[in-house]
Amino acid sequence: MASDFSRLMKQDFSDLEAAAKSWRELSTTMDSLTDRHRRQVTGPLHASWKGDDADAALFYLEDVESRIGVVETEAMAVAEVLDTTKSWMEAAQTELRNAVRRAEEDHFEVDGDGWVSDPTAAGLPHQDPDAQQIIADRSGLLGEHRAAIDTALADAQKASNDGAKALAELNGDILTDPFNDDAAAESSQDVRNAMKAIGVQGPQVPENDPKAAAEWWKALSPEERQTYTTLYPKEIGATDGLPSDVRDDANRTALAQELNMAEAGNYAESFPGDSVETVNQRLNNMLVLNEQLEKADGAPKGKELYLLGYDSKDDGRAIIAMGNPDTAAHTGVLVPGTNTEMTGVPGQLDRIDKLQSAAQQQSKGESVAMITWLGYDAPEAKLTDFDSVGGRGRAEDAAPDLRQFVAGTHASHDGSPSHTTVIGHSYGTTVVGAAAAGGNGLSADDVVAVGSPGMTVDHAADLQMDPEHVWIATAEDDGIANNTAGYTLGRNPMTGVFGGNNIEVDTHGHSGYWDKGSESLANQGAIIAGKQPAEIPKENPGMEGQPDFVPGG
Repeated sequence: MASDFSRLMKQDFSDLEAAAKSWRELSTTMDSLTDRHRRQVTGPLHASWKGDDADAALFYLEDVESRIGVVETEAMAVAEVLDTTKSWMEAAQTELRNAVRRAEEDHFEVDGDGWVSDPTAAGLPHQDPDAQQIIADRSGLLGEHRAAIDTALADAQKASNDGAKALAELNGDILTDPFNDDAAAESSQDVRNAMKAIGVQGPQVPENDPKAAAEWWKALSPEERQTYTTLYPKEIGATDGLPSDVRDDANRTALAQELNMAEAGNYAESFPGDSVETVNQRLNNMLVLNEQLEKADGAPKGKELYLLGYDSKDDGRAIIAMGNPDTAAHTGVLVPGTNTEMTGVPGQLDRIDKLQSAAQQQSKGESVAMITWLGYDAPEAKLTDFDSVGGRGRAEDAAPDLRQFVAGTHASHDGSPSHTTVIGHSYGTTVVGAAAAGGNGLSADDVVAVGSPGMTVDHAADLQMDPEHVWIATAEDDGIANNTAGYTLGRNPMTGVFGGNNIEVDTHGHSGYWDKGSESLANQGAIIAGKQPAEIPKENPGMEGQPDFVPGG
């Protein structure tokens, strides 16, 4: 049997390269199949088939879809292990060949098993002092060459062992035992263990800089992009500035993995530190979100959903686009307010659906994308916790994230940036105000405050944008806005001294601004489409008697 030395010296790694390529192609194929299955099978069925039979069939089909996703992830992990092992082995081979070359250049001999000997020293008389010095010098050099060869062989052995250990983590349970529900839940942990075993680090994404993140992504090879999206979906999905379809793909993968873990009930390993009650809340949040995504899988072009971010913890967070913001001529971002949590996602999707349709009616054929941005911890309306809804803390905490998200939509857009409108509702207007007033501003073309209790500032000019592009909408009988604006959250934006533009509102209450056929909805649609809405005088008679200042300010 050939020694490790002779095998490494002659090793051809083309088979390993071909195997890695095949596994990568399998992963890519599974990714395409998942997308096709979602768009052509489960999506249309969600829209057209109802009843017990439909529920049973969809349960089975969605389970198949989930398992295809597991194969996608594990196949990519196998490819990454093989590629990494190959790289380390090739490095060890180069190290070994260089060690042999240096030894031979110094006139040492290296046999077929890697043993280094010195024919020069063997012929010298040991009694001669000069010869003894040469022998001593050559002996030290001989030890260095032997050590270099041993190190190269040890590096190759370590690469081989690490690769084997990593592959052992990816045991393919999902393929060998398709009825094992734990296989899907354990898959993402297996992948993490495999990457750790092989010493692979996650993507080094530029932090808090959407423009730099966009440039980083563009510089990656197609193979690197696919690898990162598949193996590190949570990190890629959360990065502002990356393409919307990439973030959607990554976040759906992450959501599926997290759902599998929560449903398997392995709380300690999957969600360390979370109680059973907390994990159950996580599970409920994810089920609500996943249901909305599945319902829209068969949506027509322009109405498809892109999951741009989510967090299942506590009340839950979700950032979802309707239509692709990267290609839209006009993009609207709706920031919801008090008491909004994951269970409110269906209602938020209904609102952005109406806003998108209203804007498209006035956009002269230009495309419109709408985003619901529940990317912060919305306050709860509790009498025992007035500070959360009456204070600025939640808004100020959310402001940097909203600024970064809007900057990310510009960085990921194809060509010229989309005309961007940011709409806040209720406490969401406070978030929008804090975001626009802080840092370098919100980078929005227009800002709309709907049912606002205050935007943290006294004047529209404080929002670091042209006040002519700040729009205020408040219904005459909006009890929330009319009874809270002008107190703890900033000057009442409906008053003329604030300096924005008040738009016509014909709806009622605090949540009617998106009623179909209303002028309120049409005016918001006009602003999103870059058109002029119907305005009312800045000095609004309906607001007489309301405070227009921040007490003590």
